[in-house]
Amino acid sequence: MVVPRFLAELKHRNVYRAALVYATVGWALLEAADVVLPRLGLPDWTVNFVLLVVLLGFPLAIVFAWIFDISTQGIVRTEPIPADAHHRLNLPAIVEFVLICLLVVTVGYLYVDRLSLQTRLVEPEIAEQGTAEVPNPEQYRAIAVLPFADMSEAGDQAWFAEGIAEELLQALAGVEGLQVMARTSSFAFKATDKTIAEIAEILGVQAVLEGSVRRFGDRVRITAQLVDAGSGYHIWSGSYERQIDDIFKLQDELARAVVQALRVELGVDAAKPLVEGQSANLAAYSWFIRGRAIFDWADRQNSAQAIRYFEKAVEADPNYALAWGYLAIAQILSTLWQPFEVASSAAIPAYERALELNPGQREALAAKALVIQILDHDWEAAGKLYKRAIEAGESPNSMVTYATFYLQNIGQTERAIQLFVEAEKRDPLQAGYKANLALLYLWNGNAEAAVGKAREALELVPQHQIALMALIDAYTARGNYAGVRQLLEKIPPAMQEHPRIRARVALSYLSQGDYAKAREIYQELLGLNLARLSQGISVTSILAVNLGEVEKAIDLMEAAVDLSMWNQFWNASLLRQNEALKNHPRYLALLRRMRLDDESLAELHRRMSFD
Repeated sequence: MVVPRFLAELKHRNVYRAALVYATVGWALLEAADVVLPRLGLPDWTVNFVLLVVLLGFPLAIVFAWIFDISTQGIVRTEPIPADAHHRLNLPAIVEFVLICLLVVTVGYLYVDRLSLQTRLVEPEIAEQGTAEVPNPEQYRAIAVLPFADMSEAGDQAWFAEGIAEELLQALAGVEGLQVMARTSSFAFKATDKTIAEIAEILGVQAVLEGSVRRFGDRVRITAQLVDAGSGYHIWSGSYERQIDDIFKLQDELARAVVQALRVELGVDAAKPLVEGQSANLAAYSWFIRGRAIFDWADRQNSAQAIRYFEKAVEADPNYALAWGYLAIAQILSTLWQPFEVASSAAIPAYERALELNPGQREALAAKALVIQILDHDWEAAGKLYKRAIEAGESPNSMVTYATFYLQNIGQTERAIQLFVEAEKRDPLQAGYKANLALLYLWNGNAEAAVGKAREALELVPQHQIALMALIDAYTARGNYAGVRQLLEKIPPAMQEHPRIRARVALSYLSQGDYAKAREIYQELLGLNLARLSQGISVTSILAVNLGEVEKAIDLMEAAVDLSMWNQFWNASLLRQNEALKNHPRYLALLRRMRLDDESLAELHRRMSFD
């Protein structure tokens, strides 16, 4: 029979063995090439070339094995089995042939699969389960993006891995109808031992996006998966591999690919642009994401370090609009810690450059709005800039500046509270939101709510200065003087001496009827130079009014305006109904100078909407 004779001939000529050995050696060579060649700095096509050579060599190896044999005399032609030899079809021969074919086909499939991985993105994988177990995609409307793990061999690409995750986070945050936890809260679980279910419960989300990044040579491989918070079901997963010679192209491509896959699963608008442009300069991008990761307007040290990173980013790429915008907002918000003249001299050229490169850059618009408020007292122009910043897309920096420095000073405290409540939902582990909410609640007459939010902020950051200020004020308003004393015992001595804290302690003594102690602290504050007093000049003015020093209080308020201090507006909103001030000519003139008198505010509200 033909078939038995053919199988016997294959075995006689060692074709089985040659096919298996070739496939095994070829696979080992390919694995070695995949690791070694990129590390030698060779281009990506060299790995594909090895794969192609291995594939093309397979049929040649089979033909060679059929024709030739290796013997003690060297390579000789293989003599066929004699024609009169008996060939019987038996089960072992059939099983052997089938197994060899299966092994060769399997290895061949792995080759082809690897070739497809080298040349394109791996298609997203959707988990196949019984239809009764598959969650409804429409239920995932609140998700968190965890920091991606760095799987690089050297372990030095954490910044890049987190940058990938943050771009995905920001892209998803721009999808209408999808609530995405902000960076502070999501990245708080870096290197945590908490489970996905525990993280989701803390953040109040239904799904979590996690992943890993492995960078080797000039390539990067990224995996990502969206996981159901309750069941651990993989809603979506995918692997991606690309060259890294163009970081901007890589970021945009990967972010869009992942988000588009998620969008299909989540059923959101496919036409909405998702990813904000970045720099093609890897060094500039590296400095920028380092700065963005630590920037916290309420933390002096982190803000200063972030500014240094942003400066390095724009030095590496002078056309990096986003980095210029972040540098502008970080510089202008540093007026919380240093004179406005110093902060603005760095912020103004930064936001001008950012807006020259990108007229819609959000952080730059917010920085410019705050400068216009403080220097020109042009509330309408500032309001329009803030609106442009908010409408350009979600930006915590723009929102904080708008709510804190603008809305509450023009009688829009309720709107400011609403914005902070919405921000807190997206970032429940951000202490700054809670601390500002505490102050706004207090100024709106709700001391009890202020106490709750201030305590929440201090649980996250035990020495958060704004939260401490709010809690001292709230305790004083509620007559909880023991609470004030206990709180002060937990504050470091240097912080207790800060004018913002000292003036509040004096107000607490005054509320208890201890005028002597309050006046003693008041005199200490007046003995400070204006640069030192500037950070507490607003609350010192309030202390002066309550001690009956009305003219001195107005002197301090006028000095705040003359020196363009950021807190010059607080007294306008906090003391507007004070009996000793509300009809005082100098105080009324000061309100008109700041365009915060009743007539100017009424005109502003006629011309602008703050919904």
